[in-house]
Amino acid sequence: MVNNKFILVSGYLMVISGIFHFIVAFLATGLLEVAATALVFGIFYLLLGIITILRAKNNQLDETRRILIWNTTVTLLNSITILTHIIRRTPEDRIIVYLFLILIIIINLVCFPTFFIKKTKLDRMDSVDKLSFFSIAVIKGLGLGLLFNVLAWVGLTNDVNLFMIIYILVFGSLNTIFGELLYRRKEDKKIQYRALLILILGLISEAILCIFFTNAKSIVDIFLYSIIILIRFYYIKKKF
Repeated sequence: MVNNKFILVSGYLMVISGIFHFIVAFLATGLLEVAATALVFGIFYLLLGIITILRAKNNQLDETRRILIWNTTVTLLNSITILTHIIRRTPEDRIIVYLFLILIIIINLVCFPTFFIKKTKLDRMDSVDKLSFFSIAVIKGLGLGLLFNVLAWVGLTNDVNLFMIIYILVFGSLNTIFGELLYRRKEDKKIQYRALLILILGLISEAILCIFFTNAKSIVDIFLYSIIILIRFYYIKKKF
């Protein structure tokens, strides 16, 4: 059982990770995508870490479970983003940046399961609900990740890709919104089917765009889309 002490430690780790992100942003000066995403994540990690520490110390996690959802989503999204940076070698030849990114992933490997397990225990989730919660975290992560990915297509080259930017903004927003709706209104059958339709359309759109504008981020997103669509099908079959 994950108790508040584990959550408290994870909160401190998130603050440390936030500091590491700011260091990466500084070390990656001149690399817009890496520096900007590190700066944004640094702010998220510091704020979420501090709030988590305060909630854990005051034994308020049971009343404020939404912080656990945010922590789960952000640590998962951050890990995916960093792995994509490493695969694409966006930090270029700055070895020290890679080292800090690896340290951040290690922290995420501690924090993500801690927050995930705590949330599922507090909500007394069965195995199907746990799968659903994981998929919701991925959906929200996909949404926020797509919106962050605008940095990869705006300002980095002179040839701005309008189709990719439209896709990113539309499905980034829709995934973020429906990820929240799936959690808040999980018993609403219409929301379940609409979310599934959006995910399928997102998968098809990204697959088509990937043919013309192949990049590591799109390949990772297609893989994640495929997994969460299967999970949502399974959840609907079991619960409805």
